[in-house]
This record gives sequence, C-alpha cells and structure tokens, in this order.
Amino acid sequence: MGFIASSWPRSRYLLEPDLLNSVNAYFRAGKNSPAERRNRVSVMNTAPADAAVCGALIGVADSMLFATNSKHRIMSLFEVSFYTHDSRMSWFRFVARHQGTCSQRLREILKPLVNATPATVDRFVPRGPGFVPHHIPAFLEQDWYDRFIRPAGIPLDQRLVRRCAAINLVRRAAHCETREAALLLGIPIDKIPVGIDDDRFWIGAKDAPTDFRIAMTELGLHVGEHRDRLPDYQRRRDSLRDWVLPQNDWGEMTAQLPRTIGKQPVLDDRKRQVASIFIWTRVTGGEHLFAPRPLEHDQPPQIRQAWATRRPTTWHQLAGRLDPGPHYATLRRLLGEYADNLTRKIDADTLPANQHTRPRQLSRSPAT
Repeated sequence: MGFIASSWPRSRYLLEPDLLNSVNAYFRAGKNSPAERRNRVSVMNTAPADAAVCGALIGVADSMLFATNSKHRIMSLFEVSFYTHDSRMSWFRFVARHQGTCSQRLREILKPLVNATPATVDRFVPRGPGFVPHHIPAFLEQDWYDRFIRPAGIPLDQRLVRRCAAINLVRRAAHCETREAALLLGIPIDKIPVGIDDDRFWIGAKDAPTDFRIAMTELGLHVGEHRDRLPDYQRRRDSLRDWVLPQNDWGEMTAQLPRTIGKQPVLDDRKRQVASIFIWTRVTGGEHLFAPRPLEHDQPPQIRQAWATRRPTTWHQLAGRLDPGPHYATLRRLLGEYADNLTRKIDADTLPANQHTRPRQLSRSPAT
C-alpha cells in the first residue's frame, strides 16, 4: 500500500473511477505537511484514517500484487515514479523502514531494487529495450493498442494515439527525440501534434485518469519479451519506400474479379494506387495516410486533386466497410494474399531488386 501511495499520482490509473476522487483528495490534503516536504513517501508511514481511502489502497495493492504480471507491473510503475536521485533516495528510506512488514511475494519482486543503490538501481528496472526501432510498425498494432492503451481511456482519436505510441516506442528504443523517431518511422513531422512529450497531453478521461507513460512502459515490456517474434519493419519500409503495384500484377488480379450487372467498376490507375496503399499498409504496418503515392504524384495538379478527393471513399470501400459487396470483398482478399506473399519475399530477402521501388517516370492518367 505504501508503494501505491509513494508513487502517486503515477499509480492513479490503478483505482476504480468511483474511488479516485476521495483518494486524490487525501493525497492533495497531505501535500503541504512538513513531513511531506521532507519525504515524499512519509505520508504512508501510517495508514489513512479514512476507511474508504484505506480500503481503496488495500484493494489496489492486493489486485496488483496477485496479478499474473505483477512483477512487470510493479517494476514498470517504479520506473515512471522514481526516476530522479531524490525520489529514489526517498524510496530507499521508505523501504528500509517498512520492508519487515512486506509479504514474501513483494519482497521477492522488490529484492533487486531493495539491494541496489540509487546509482545502480537502473540495472534492475526493465526499460523496454530488448527491442530496437526496426521492431516497431509506424502505426501501432491494433492488438497492442487494445491490450495496453485502450483501457487507459485516453480521450483522443485512436488513430492519433496509435501514431504517437509508435513514436514513443522508437524513442525508448533509440533514446532519441520525437522528431528523430518520426523520421525513422516515415511519419511527416507536421503530423505530430504539439505537446505529445508533455504528460498532461495524455491524461485520460476525467472519471478515470490514466497515465500514458505507464501504459507505454507496460507495452514496452511486452515488446521486449516478444522481440524474437517481431519482423524487421524497417526493412519492409525501405523495400517499399516508393512502391506501387506493378501494372501486370494489377491486370492479373483484376481479371479474377467477379463481373457485375450493369456498369462495371473502374479499374484505372487511381484505383491501382489505392490498392497499392492497401498492400503497403499490410506489409509495413504503416498508416495509410502516409503511404507512398507515386502514381498520383506523377499526375498534373488538377488530376492529383481529383484523385485525392476520391481516395477516402475508395479506401473506405476497400479497407473500412465490413460488407463492401462482391467487387471490393474479392479485391480485398486478392490484395491481402498479394501482401502476404510480398511480405514473405521481403523478410526472406528474396524480392528482386527491380521490385523494391518504382522508377519515377511521368505517366498521365485521366481524372476518373
């Protein structure tokens, strides 16, 4: 319970929403006490007199201690809470006073931290590495988002959160600035919102505040543990840096599409470009908004504008709708199979050199 208190407000994400206000009020009331000024954790040398606050902290401590990933959760919370020399000195004084009352399980988890010194404790705290930038897709995997970030209840657009989370992971792996991480991932600098390095940007919904850094720390631990099963996304990004689906492959694919009654779907370069984007996102794990569009870039300005206007509708039919109809459903399946085959070639380094990128040559296409 003292660990939860000493790491406040970082530990606030562990509380149920209906308990948060009373616990937060308790800690805020103790901020200005002489004891608190001397020692940030001394507020927990005695249990809270308020039964609701005390019960809430005991409940959180129990659930955290007996979670299946309790070691990682406790150590990740330590990482984001005690990251300065003063706060770690405070931690060691607190543990020295209370470790005799800790459970055996907690003593085992904290043993490397208890036996270390403030100068050497970093060796025992998992910090994500173990993984490197090429393990990270430019658009955070949906499964990672659902497991580690969605529960935080961050009131921001999911697309933005997944983009920034990928940047955060690369920063952890490369020890670089936000701008450098975005460049590594191929994310335009002007698409990074101002303030993502400020914790206040990531505070969750008012009824359940959650620290984004803690969610990212736990995700970093997961990525590090499974790094041997992760692909080299950087190789895939480099291989398809200026790629477009070859015309011959597009022709073979579209020949397999079902015939429709009445007017036939348009299968021009504009749609080939969107199909190329679909494949690119599947292979690289990137965000479709930042996919290369060489066919579009080769067009005159007015045609580029016409293509850009229609792109979201075509993309929604191809990638967004659950029931897109026979034409787009079949096209989606064929593009997925093509992407899987292309992925295998890139990962095995068997993709012919002339298929990595498309030579830039001007080709005109009607504004369809």
